[in-house]
Amino acid sequence: MSFRKDLFKNIIVLGGYSYTTQIISFLSTIVLSRLLLPAEYGFVALITVFTGFINQFADAGLSYIIIRSDYKRLFQTTVHYLAVTIGFLLAIIVVLLAYPISLFYKDPSLILPTIIMSSGFILRSFNTVPYGILSKELKFNVLGKIEMVCYLTEITLMIIFAFLKFSYWSLIIPSVFGNILRIIMYNSTTSIRLRLLKRKYLIVGFRKAKSIIGNLTAFNLLNYWARNSDNLIIGKLFGSESLGLYNRSYRILSLALGVMTGLFGKVLYPSLKDLASKGGDIKKEYLNTLGVISLLNFPLSVLLIFFSEPFVRILWSEKWIQVAELLPYVGVLILLQTLNSTTGNIFILYGKERTLMLLGIPTNIVIIGAIAAGAFFSMLHVMRFYAIASIAFDIPMVVYYGFKKSFSYDNKVIYRFWLPKIILSLMLVVSVWTGYIWITLILIILYFLHLVTNQQDDLVSIFKFVNNKLFKRSV
Repeated sequence: MSFRKDLFKNIIVLGGYSYTTQIISFLSTIVLSRLLLPAEYGFVALITVFTGFINQFADAGLSYIIIRSDYKRLFQTTVHYLAVTIGFLLAIIVVLLAYPISLFYKDPSLILPTIIMSSGFILRSFNTVPYGILSKELKFNVLGKIEMVCYLTEITLMIIFAFLKFSYWSLIIPSVFGNILRIIMYNSTTSIRLRLLKRKYLIVGFRKAKSIIGNLTAFNLLNYWARNSDNLIIGKLFGSESLGLYNRSYRILSLALGVMTGLFGKVLYPSLKDLASKGGDIKKEYLNTLGVISLLNFPLSVLLIFFSEPFVRILWSEKWIQVAELLPYVGVLILLQTLNSTTGNIFILYGKERTLMLLGIPTNIVIIGAIAAGAFFSMLHVMRFYAIASIAFDIPMVVYYGFKKSFSYDNKVIYRFWLPKIILSLMLVVSVWTGYIWITLILIILYFLHLVTNQQDDLVSIFKFVNNKLFKRSV
């Protein structure tokens, strides 16, 4: 079976669970938005700005090490020990930060929720290596089942707690139960257990892992503040209610990244690693995969750009209507960020973690600066400036230093695939900002034509693959 067929098969297997989970999660927001207020969402978001930052140290590339290395159980046990140790240390750090966070926002009620949320670092650390092992073995069916069961458990508990008037606790307590359930399910499938190891094994394991840990952690830290400085600034300057509204719009972007690149990334990295070991053409298959992602995310972008107001009214009610003015920019960002966010996997695959880290310095400084500049005007300008900085600077830098310098793609291939997308996306931001709906429509049509002409082979392959599957089932 060809790489592409294997990739699509694994994506369909994992995607069946992932899409079901994401759809139910999205539908649950319809219920939760009527049971919880924007300020309650914003309250939790105030904390996650900081816990999310600490979370960048949690995995530290350890799951990638498991997938990329050819070492067996002793090395995996060593990495597991390191992962859990890091989890405990990070939980202690968050507990110590609880009081300073409450002082920063001038809200003492943040202390206890922050302490409770710190437990997530310990609980999730037990799953890092089991997840890496299952991914390395391409057991996506098992991964999909575990994540779906745990996530649905969390969603169900959130709705129950919200109905019982637990306020913001409805978004905090269920995640603790979900993480405990993950430990049980992940560890029952891999037989990895935490045990004391000789000091020499820990030293050897750390030496083999320190390069990817250092570079990937540094990149994640830079990337995190570039992606979350808007939450910090909005929460501080405009308050928890505005942050709740902004966070809801950004959740759509996160959902798209989770469904598209999260799904593809989980399958793509171990699949390309397996292809590389067999001497396959990584560059060709990766670009083909990006083409498929660009086709799949286009309908959602169109929906958000042209129908944001009815979208918000139908799903979340009138009290969230301010989110509608942010969603068109989210729609434009989805077109490129769902592609860009997969590139980290390829840098790691090629052993270019340091390049990835260094690339993150100028790109993230520019994005943070754009967000800070937008905050001088309004919450809407934060999203506008963020979109422009991402499309006009972040994406081109990744294309040049990634696709050209690190991955050695031909210039013609780069221009054909990336240049129209960048130019049209930037023009879409301007047209949405100025409110010229007909110009926006023309640009969307041009974008669609570009996708169709550029991805003809992918469309044919997808059609044949799906048709064969349906035909076999009908027979």
